[in-house]
Amino acid sequence: MKNNENRIGKRMRFGRKIAATVMAAVVFMGGMMLAGGTVRAEEAVPFVDISTDLISLSPQAAEIQMNVAARNLPEGTEFGVSVADGSVCSVEWVEKGTRGYTRLLFKRGEVLGETVVTVFVAKHPEIAREIRVTNKDVADSYVYEGDGSMNISGLNMAPVPYEVHTVSTDAEGYFGLVWKNAAGEMEVLENRAGAFESSSTVARGTEGSSLEIRAAGHWKITMTPVLTETTPTQAGTGNMVSGRFRGDDKTHSVYCANWADKGNFIVWLYDINDHTKKLLANGVGTYGKNNGNIYLDASHSYYISVESRGDWLVEFSD
Repeated sequence: MKNNENRIGKRMRFGRKIAATVMAAVVFMGGMMLAGGTVRAEEAVPFVDISTDLISLSPQAAEIQMNVAARNLPEGTEFGVSVADGSVCSVEWVEKGTRGYTRLLFKRGEVLGETVVTVFVAKHPEIAREIRVTNKDVADSYVYEGDGSMNISGLNMAPVPYEVHTVSTDAEGYFGLVWKNAAGEMEVLENRAGAFESSSTVARGTEGSSLEIRAAGHWKITMTPVLTETTPTQAGTGNMVSGRFRGDDKTHSVYCANWADKGNFIVWLYDINDHTKKLLANGVGTYGKNNGNIYLDASHSYYISVESRGDWLVEFSD
């Protein structure tokens, strides 16, 4: 009797295993067999990684390209695109399906200003992203404002130095700003927390430049070519980028002083003509030192960039 019960139990367990295996196989193949027909598994909702980059079209750049990635697109599904103001830019697709990406080509229009390009999945209009596009005038300052993280692409900057003035109003969050060029060179311009107003520099603008902004709050960035004429001796408060000044074929002693209680005090002297820089001061907190033998070539132009949390002085003397 007991042996019969054991055999019956083994058969029942074996039967349940077979049933579970068959059920799993049916589900894996996309459906379940039920009375009255087959119920197909629900189609996957497409995932579309459409960049929220800001595209900037300057006169040096007739067109800018960016990639759009997509996964789980049902067969035959197409992307769609709409442009709010076609006089600012036009958009067309090129190289569809290359390595899993679709390449979106922006072409510069005839009118300066800003428009919004919306990219969407044709069969799923709820899956859409907006991309801001601006047309900038030649030699104009670049002014961008936004909230949270953003990438700014397509900056075809003139080959001159720029002051990058940043204002962040987020009192508690992090703010990071990185400049890159098409050659892969990069410069960390800001890396701090809390609200601030500051200036940093890009020593030489290039075509194909971009900005990466990592932030939680509101910010404004203004990039202006360093064109204003000034004198070598400068004084100020906080981070600053000076105007340009001519050399005089003389060797100078440079006194650098900082009256902040804490924080870095760093002073760079940039040579605009040969794109080199010389460190004039590097300290923390209160600082005061002379740096001698600084030669200024009369055929070259220069400017200084200062990092400080307080009042400072950079004084050139013969």
